[in-house]
Amino acid sequence: MVTDLQDIGSGFIIGFGIQTLVEVSFTASVIGNNAIIYCPYILILIGILSFVMTPVGFYSIILNDNKVMILHMFATFFLASMCGLTTFLGYELNTHVSSLKMENWMKTSIKDDYGHPQAPHVKEDWNKAHQQFKCCGARGMTDFVESKWYIMQKKHPRQRIPESCCASCATMHERFCVAFFKEPGKEEPEKLAQNQTLCLQASNKCLSADTSIAHREVCLHESSDYRLSANAYRHTNGCLEPIRTNLEFFSYRIFIYSICLFILLFVSTITWLVVHEISSPILPFRVQK
Repeated sequence: MVTDLQDIGSGFIIGFGIQTLVEVSFTASVIGNNAIIYCPYILILIGILSFVMTPVGFYSIILNDNKVMILHMFATFFLASMCGLTTFLGYELNTHVSSLKMENWMKTSIKDDYGHPQAPHVKEDWNKAHQQFKCCGARGMTDFVESKWYIMQKKHPRQRIPESCCASCATMHERFCVAFFKEPGKEEPEKLAQNQTLCLQASNKCLSADTSIAHREVCLHESSDYRLSANAYRHTNGCLEPIRTNLEFFSYRIFIYSICLFILLFVSTITWLVVHEISSPILPFRVQK
C-alpha cells in the first residue's frame, strides 16, 4: 500500500515539476530568486529516484539481502531529506514573492539590466513574461522610460516600450471580438460599438488569431493614423500582480507537495525497515511478528 502511494506520489511530483519548469521557471531573473528553478529540478529528481528505489526494495526482501536493504533505506531517507530542502525553498520562495523585495528587484531589473548586452537572458525573460501574462513592465509601461534600454537608443523618436508589450492578434480577438460575437447583449451599447470598431481595425492587420503583433506601428506610436487607440494595442497593466499570483500558486504547492512526499518517504523508510526486521533482523532490537 505504501509503495503504491509512493509510486503515485512520485509520478505526480514529476508531472508537477515539469509543469513548473515549463510555465514559470523563466521568471527567476525577473523576480530575483532562483528557487523557482531549483525546486522543480529537485522534485523531478526525487520522483525519478523514488520510482527506481521501489523495485530495489522488493529485490532486497525477495533475496533477503541485508546490504541492499540498508542501502535502500538510507537512499529513501536521503530522498526524504531532499523533500525537506524543497519544503524550505518553497517557503522561502513564497515569502519572497509576497515581499516588497521582489517589486524592487523587478524595477531595478528593468532599469539596469533590460537590454544590457552582457545579460541578454534578462530581456528574453521579460519579453516572455509580457507575452505570457499579458502585461508590461513591473508596475506599468512607464517603467521602461527610466531604463538604460531607453536611454541607450540612438534612433529618434525613441521606442518607449518593447515590442513584447504589444498585444498579439489572439489577444485582440479575445479582448474585443469574442464578447462582441458571443454575448453582445451583456455589453453597454457604447462599449459594444467601441469593441466592434477595435475588432474590425485589428482584423485589417490580423489574418488569424495567432501570436503575431496586431498592429506594431500603432502600438509603438509609429503610425500617423490617430483614429486608432495605441493603448488598445498594448498590454497596459504591470506584471507584478499576475506574476505574484502565479508564483504564489506554484510556491505554495511546492511547499505542500514537498511536505506530503517527505512524510510518505519517511513512512516508506520505516515500513521497509519493519518488513525486513521481521524476516531478517539488522537492528540490535527485535521487531515482534
